[in-house]
Amino acid sequence: MLLQFYFSNYKSFEGDTTLDMRASGSNELATHVRLVGNDKVLPIAAIYGANASGKSTAYSAFEFMTSYVVRSFYFSEDNNEKNLSHLVLKPFAMSDSKDKSSEFEIYYVVSSEGRDKYYNYGFILDKDGVCEEWLKTNSKTGIFRNLEYKTVFYRQRNKDIEYNVNLKKYSQNLEISLDERVLLVSLGAKLKVKDLVAVRDWFMANEPIDCSNFLYDGILSKRLPKGIVDDNEARARLLDFMHSFDRSIVDFEFKKYPKSEERNKDAYQVFAVHSYNNSDDLVRIPFDDESSGTIKMFSLYQVLNDVLNKGSILFADEIDIKLHPLLMRNIILTFADPEKNPNNAQLIFTTHNTIYMDMGLLRRDEIWFTEKNNNVSELYSLSDFMEPNGMKIRKDANYEKNYLLGNYGAVPDLSNLLGGRNDE
Repeated sequence: MLLQFYFSNYKSFEGDTTLDMRASGSNELATHVRLVGNDKVLPIAAIYGANASGKSTAYSAFEFMTSYVVRSFYFSEDNNEKNLSHLVLKPFAMSDSKDKSSEFEIYYVVSSEGRDKYYNYGFILDKDGVCEEWLKTNSKTGIFRNLEYKTVFYRQRNKDIEYNVNLKKYSQNLEISLDERVLLVSLGAKLKVKDLVAVRDWFMANEPIDCSNFLYDGILSKRLPKGIVDDNEARARLLDFMHSFDRSIVDFEFKKYPKSEERNKDAYQVFAVHSYNNSDDLVRIPFDDESSGTIKMFSLYQVLNDVLNKGSILFADEIDIKLHPLLMRNIILTFADPEKNPNNAQLIFTTHNTIYMDMGLLRRDEIWFTEKNNNVSELYSLSDFMEPNGMKIRKDANYEKNYLLGNYGAVPDLSNLLGGRNDE
């Protein structure tokens, strides 16, 4: 499970920024809390904020770190033909920070066969490439910040790389191919170094999805869930999922377009089969003609299944676009329920929909805000927010109402909307 994600000097965030998935001492919604080692960890984080406040940037920072870990080996000379525009660093641009380095660091824990292994991995980049990179681990039980981590490797520009005993034997092969812009984890995983494959695979198991990008959302909707063409059981599971919001869909049919010179794999057109007027009459409708909400849920089906089965992270920007709040409520409840989420998958999502604050769905430490002050974004939790009287927010407060009244910040300034004032 993710414990902490830290980044600095990235897009609209200039200073240090931390998303902390550890639970506070509150006893609200206690079933949400997962005990991992001696750490109490949360399965959900919802990020609110005004437009252009930094919500999408928080998502983008995680997506950038993931992409850089998985793909930076493409910076090697043999792969110059690859499009690597998505790996271009974008530091804060409104001060001299644009010439400074940016940092990305993560703490997470992997539970396997009754044992918990803690990881601390991070790197620092500037316009020339990797300034620093490190990987540390610990297999002892304890609070993750208090653990004594053992260094697997530590890399610093213009200095010899430090390796532990297990990695030392790979050092020559690693350093021969190590470009200034390539992460050691990325290259080492490509060379099948076991300890580095484990880190790369943890990032690969996660699902950063940008639902606010209609192109990405469109691509996601074209993916067929695994096995539904030929496997009746897989199709039945999909139908059960679809019936949670539309019981008129009774089956799916597929028209196959074999691979050709222009396309190197088979393609399929999907049809939804609907019952009509509660009778035996069936209507076959091209899936592209279904409602946008139905298409969205179809596209999320495989992502949700993969994350829940792997116990990984779904970090989604505006996942609830085109979804009814009650559908999103079901998704949140699925991640919060230990029986439905036995592998401790985590859902982190940005949203504008404040109704989730007051549906009994979220703890105070699962509600986060982004706010921009003097063009600099900040990220903070409701559980850390202080009232003017110096007291923390009560768990019986009306979070939604107070947020919309501006009591927690992170709301748009409407005073100049269309040249008028918000009190006129």
